[in-house]
Amino acid sequence: MKKILIPVDGSKASQNAAEKAVAMGRLVNADLTFITVVNLPSEDKYSYFGMNVENAFAANRKEMLAKLIREETRMLDIIVRNLDYGDLHVDKKVIVGKAAEEIVKMAASDNFDMIVMGRHGFSNIERFFVGSTTQKVVSAAPCPVTVING
Repeated sequence: MKKILIPVDGSKASQNAAEKAVAMGRLVNADLTFITVVNLPSEDKYSYFGMNVENAFAANRKEMLAKLIREETRMLDIIVRNLDYGDLHVDKKVIVGKAAEEIVKMAASDNFDMIVMGRHGFSNIERFFVGSTTQKVVSAAPCPVTVING
């Protein structure tokens, strides 16, 4: 195991997973890549509830995306800065898209040996209706996924 992909979203679960991933990486001298995925809300989410926000989204989409990328980059920098990864090679990436899809795509395209990620505490009912990013990654990942309960 030489390459570990570590998705973080700022939650306590993802921070715990990041700490565990660093500890695992130190054991095998792995390269660590921390990623966060920016998911711009879609108009579809609001139209389902009868709200028309299409004009507001179209007018502000670039501005909203730029701000989200800045904030996610700041969050990622803080999380990585607070970890003790010693002399391991560390990379950070901010990606735009749907979290599970982008995590799986990156794991495959960059030949990661493992993904280490947190799991939020959705109830069984919530998980049934909305699914979970972690479940989607576990189902589609091209490599082993270690899930750290949050």
